[in-house]
Amino acid sequence: MAKQKNLSHISYGLETPRDLLGKLLHDAEKINCSSHRYDLFNFFVTAAVLYEWCQQCFRQYPISKQLTKAVGQSLYESLPHKASEWIKDYSCLPNSGQDARRHIVHALRICIETANASKHYHWLRSSQVSSIEDQPVVKDWYQYFFTAVDEGIYIEYANQYYTVEQVRDIVVQFFEGLLEYVSCPLTITVKATAAPLRLRFHFAAARAVGSITALSDQRRERAKLIQ
Repeated sequence: MAKQKNLSHISYGLETPRDLLGKLLHDAEKINCSSHRYDLFNFFVTAAVLYEWCQQCFRQYPISKQLTKAVGQSLYESLPHKASEWIKDYSCLPNSGQDARRHIVHALRICIETANASKHYHWLRSSQVSSIEDQPVVKDWYQYFFTAVDEGIYIEYANQYYTVEQVRDIVVQFFEGLLEYVSCPLTITVKATAAPLRLRFHFAAARAVGSITALSDQRRERAKLIQ
C-alpha cells in the first residue's frame, strides 16, 4: 500500500506550521474593529487549520495530546502551565485575573467553531459561540465588568465577550509561543546527552590518572632497588 502523501511531498509553498503561521500573521494585520468579513473568514479559517497542522506535525511531542484534549474537550488545564507565559501582552485578555490558558482555549474554539460553521453552513450543536454582533448585550455583572467598551465586532463565547482584536492577539501569541516551545526539546536533548559524555570523560581521566600513579610507584620501587 502506497504511503499517504502530505504537504511535504506536494505543496503550493505552505508546508509546515511555521509557514502557515506566516499566513496567520498576514491575515492578522487586517483584523481590527471594522474588519471586512472576507478578512475575518481568512483569519478564522487559517487559525483553525494551523491548529490541525500542529496536531499532526507535533505528534512526537506531548503538547500535541495536551492541545487536543484542552481544545477538544474545553479543558484548558490540560495545556502546560508554560502556555500562559506565551501570552506576553495580557491586555488582550478580557479578564487578566483568570488563567490565560482559559482564554487561549476560548479563542481557539472561537476560530475552530466559526471556521467549521463557515465550511458546513451550520454551527455545531455543541458550539458555545452564542452571538457575533457590533454591540455586546451585557446580561450580567460579570459581563458588565469584563467586556470591552470600544466599538468593534464582538463574539460571545461561554458567557464571555471577546472582540475580534482580542481573539487575534491571543491566537497569534499562542501559536508563536507554541512553535518556539516545540523547538526547545532539541536543546534539552543535547544537554541530557552531554552529561554522560562528561561523565565518561571523567571516568577515563580517572583511569588515566590511576595508571600514571601506578607507573610512578613502579618507577620509585625500581629506583630503590638500584640504590
